[in-house]
Amino acid sequence: MAALLKSWREAATLILVSANRCRGRITFKPVGSSQTTAEPKGDNFETLMLKRSSKSTFMPNLYVFPGGVASDADFSKEWYDILGQAGELSRSNLFNFVKGNGPGAPMFNRIRDAEFTTIPSEIAFRICAIRETFEESGVLLARNVSDMKQTTVINVDSPTYGNALKSDSNINTWRKRVEENASEFITMCRDMNIVPDVWSLYEWSDWLTPAQEIILHRKPRRYDTAFFLCCVDEKPDVAEDKGETVHSQWGSPLNILLEFERGWAGIAPPQMYELARLLNIGSMEELVHFCWSRERSGNRIERWLPVRFECADAVLYLMPGDELYPKVPDIYGEGEILKSSLTLEELEQKYPLQHRTRYEVDSEGKRKGRVSCNIEMAAGHVAPYVDFANLTIESTESKL
Repeated sequence: MAALLKSWREAATLILVSANRCRGRITFKPVGSSQTTAEPKGDNFETLMLKRSSKSTFMPNLYVFPGGVASDADFSKEWYDILGQAGELSRSNLFNFVKGNGPGAPMFNRIRDAEFTTIPSEIAFRICAIRETFEESGVLLARNVSDMKQTTVINVDSPTYGNALKSDSNINTWRKRVEENASEFITMCRDMNIVPDVWSLYEWSDWLTPAQEIILHRKPRRYDTAFFLCCVDEKPDVAEDKGETVHSQWGSPLNILLEFERGWAGIAPPQMYELARLLNIGSMEELVHFCWSRERSGNRIERWLPVRFECADAVLYLMPGDELYPKVPDIYGEGEILKSSLTLEELEQKYPLQHRTRYEVDSEGKRKGRVSCNIEMAAGHVAPYVDFANLTIESTESKL
């Protein structure tokens, strides 16, 4: 199979962003009079979050970005001709653009069987993210071939916004077919004369499920997941599938994180970290330009393997650059969990360079998630905003 390895499966996730034009700016203030918390950004655009079913085998009951496991169909050679309907030059420029100036994450450059190499892996995983978003939310990011032939919007010389097709009975029928068989996504595109809007998806990050977490919780699966980001000017309607996803919500990164802080919503560590990153982006226009310019300059995402570390009063998930991150991480879960008898405060004093998510239990017995990062981000990426826990919201959106 194209995306199945011995120890994990490969997958793709989409951070779908839309302008927040229906609400005024969220007002907030630091908690306590002595706080020196810097002002967060990222409250004038929204991201789509889906709540996974309690029956899901992976991250049940948690809010996640739409996405899922890659299929052989995402790598089909038929996509070469379908994408070529935008024009041979447009396709060629796209393929060169997504390859960047370097090999990228392992999932993009590993050797695959010849039948899965007609299109770049970077394109195949974008198709996967679009297909899975369609299956889970009903949002179909695609462009009509007739429109593409009449315009010059499909290029890599300027930031590209996504195009979501209006939902109708025909699209809903196809959604059910695609849910049952990923190959039907190819058939649908040919039948509807559309092309997946891969031009508007930008590399954002790559997360590999921690090996020790699988052992601890007896979960049978791990995933190496590429996170892409797409900005759409108009917010599309969402209809969760009532199978894998049971609830959907558009919300600003700030509001989602504060609801997580209040215990209203469960969020997995990668989602918490990526939402915190978005708090350092001032607008959707700034965000799409940042993604485009970063990828245009040849910066590629790196695969991050969080490493579990237990101390006296917290559980940490270390990431590359953290002083406690092992020189040779245990990628297959063959060793012991890293532990220390020191408290979190003592560790921070002894090892000041931090790049981690951490979970502590507060005075009320609630488990709280935090992001700690004081290192420079690699490859020109944006750092997470780390002080969201020190804010309180004064005017709220609807909670998750």
